[in-house]
Parts: sequence; structure tokens; C-alpha cells
Amino acid sequence: MRVTCTSCESAVDHCHGTLIVHAGRDPECTDAGCTAFCHARHTFVVDCGVIAGGCACANETPTRRHA
Repeated sequence: MRVTCTSCESAVDHCHGTLIVHAGRDPECTDAGCTAFCHARHTFVVDCGVIAGGCACANETPTRRHA
């Protein structure tokens, strides 16, 4: 039995990786070939704080910038 991706078969722009959103709102993807980090392309989107072992930025306290 062959497992196929319906999005691949229908040529829908998508990514098979998981989008990780960091505290500073900077995204990264687990798929090394991914170049478009928008939510719509990813089936799985997680906050960096839920990653096993944690993420350094999840523990950072945001700083205020004075104008």
C-alpha cells in the first residue's frame, strides 16, 4: 500500500514540516527545504514553548522599548 499526499497530488502549495513560532513571532520550519513560513502552508503549527526540552526564547521576558 502506498501512502500519498492529497495536497501533493492536487499541486496545492504546502509544506510537510511543522511550523514553530517563537516568542518574538519569528517562525521556523522543521522541513529544511521550506522557504515560505506562512501558517496557511503548514498543517501543524506549534508554539516554541511546547517543544521537548523547551526553547530559550520561550523563557525570555519581553522588554519594552521606549520611543
